[in-house]
Amino acid sequence: MFDVIIALQKVLDKSAKTSISNWLAPLPREAGWHVISDYVFGDRDRHDTASFVLLLHHDTLETILEYIKNQAPVDIKKSKSASEGLIRYLQSPVVFSFTFVLEDGDKFFSTYANVTEMINGLEGIGLVAAAIASNSVGNDPYFLNVQKRLKGFIDDLKRKGNAKLARQVFLTATYAAVVMDYLDQFADPASVSWVSDRDAMLKRHDGIVWDIASIFFYMIKGKRTKSDLMGVTLIDKPLLLHIAPEDSGPNYLDPLIRMPDYLAAAASGFDFNAKSFASAKLDAIGRACFFEAENSVLCTMSWTGQGFLVRRLGPARN
Repeated sequence: MFDVIIALQKVLDKSAKTSISNWLAPLPREAGWHVISDYVFGDRDRHDTASFVLLLHHDTLETILEYIKNQAPVDIKKSKSASEGLIRYLQSPVVFSFTFVLEDGDKFFSTYANVTEMINGLEGIGLVAAAIASNSVGNDPYFLNVQKRLKGFIDDLKRKGNAKLARQVFLTATYAAVVMDYLDQFADPASVSWVSDRDAMLKRHDGIVWDIASIFFYMIKGKRTKSDLMGVTLIDKPLLLHIAPEDSGPNYLDPLIRMPDYLAAAASGFDFNAKSFASAKLDAIGRACFFEAENSVLCTMSWTGQGFLVRRLGPARN
């Protein structure tokens, strides 16, 4: 999956790096951030899409949740029209978003990431986790537990487990790692909490997608900062927090998910030939957030047979 990371970074470094930096520059350093994500996978009528909203922890979580609930009481699928208030929030100075569209879906991706390749990748990630565990101080069992979860994932794939879902896990982890690295570069966050929609991917092997994303991020940051990850202790800044969403209680965070839900819905229904959205409400979201706002990145990715073709859509700006 590092091929995907390299392809994404190559295009985004040229087309979006300056705009990301400029947008995040006025915001406080050493702050807490939320990375909020939602996905569309496996819908024959829509593109496979993953959206990530970076939200500065600019107020209490309760206040943020209450504001979104007031502006958009339900997700976009259940709403007759798009909330102007939520669109304005998505365009606000405390937000930056990334949306990735896989043009040909799993059909093409399965030719790149077959089961054998995924097993090899997981075994490589396991070696990194083992190296971090052996070089980290203290008695934190996290990376030992990661190795156990990775082994379970590998064993499942060897027993002909759900390869399509496994590819979604890998791809989402890859996207998340790239997003977190740009946030780390230009906002210097003290902590990053990843909040994701509830679905089968998150439940896969006790949230292995979070483990893979974290290790990918450590590898990207290690490479960027010229660190030898196989010989250093755990990178402790930013602090990465994985919040498992719940149906109720203190971790009921569905209002937050409505932010990437709006973006994923709009992008997944976009007709790239006709340059049109699937409905009026999605047109309102997509044009405002992708083509008029300065705080968003919309990318498409496809496989040429020899490599990845990544394109950033929207007005030329950098």
